[in-house]
Amino acid sequence: MILAAASVATVLVDVLAPVALLVALGAVVGPRLDIDVGGLSRLAYSVFGPAFLFAALVTAELAAGVVFRLVAAGVAGMAVAGAAAATWARATGRSYEVTSATAITASYGNVGNAGMAIVVFSLGDDALALAGVMMLTINLTGLVVSVSLAEARRASLLGAVRRAVTAPMALASAVALVINVADLDLPTVVDRSVGLLAGALIPVMLLTLGVQLVKSGRPSWSSDLGASMVAKLAVAPAVAALAARGLGLDGDAFDAVVIQSAMPPAVFCAVVALENDLVPERVTASVVLTTLASAVSLPVVLLLL
Repeated sequence: MILAAASVATVLVDVLAPVALLVALGAVVGPRLDIDVGGLSRLAYSVFGPAFLFAALVTAELAAGVVFRLVAAGVAGMAVAGAAAATWARATGRSYEVTSATAITASYGNVGNAGMAIVVFSLGDDALALAGVMMLTINLTGLVVSVSLAEARRASLLGAVRRAVTAPMALASAVALVINVADLDLPTVVDRSVGLLAGALIPVMLLTLGVQLVKSGRPSWSSDLGASMVAKLAVAPAVAALAARGLGLDGDAFDAVVIQSAMPPAVFCAVVALENDLVPERVTASVVLTTLASAVSLPVVLLLL
């Protein structure tokens, strides 16, 4: 048990420390270079993000079988966690914007650079495909829900959903799925260009988060932020675990669902908030503070598994 705890601590340092360093770098150089946080977020939202999802989907293993159950369990965790946090926010008199931000950060997890790495460390390379299915599920669902909630302030629910499914990342994902299902090969120049753009997403998002953190000032604690944190780090993995068990998942498939559902909020939550002016200070604070708290919650999840 002691050795397992030490191994978990090591991988968390290896995964989370680089994230913290890039955020800190953005916080230091942003004011000095007078970096435009809006420009960075628009690049991530409209260029690097679509390239990232396109690259992930165009080569993903999309065979049926266990995939449906993985998707169902992951979405169940997201839905209950987001609804629980939003209910708390509304019950305590929060505005629509804060309630939406609370739901987004409670449901949309960092399943890419952090989640994939932790799943592979914990379960081995054979679980990479399982983690990939969860990454795609949570990223695509989180994208549609986030943009829909942000746009619903200015349009009807149907109009908001329409804007979400026609957002650059959604369109890139649809094209990638068509290419994947048709088993088409991309020209080398396209494949490499998309790969270069996709690789820029995570560092740009983390630098943007650091710049925005300085702009927002010191994160302030609030009950809705606490609700979002508990929902993301505890409710989401617990519900996903129950759903996965009910759907007959076990072994690595069960573990991959729980681990990916236990990840802290995705940095992309802050990018969506910036792009749509959805209380970005509140979302940035949630991403940063919940990621710090996950250094305590994730070892517990991994040791339980």
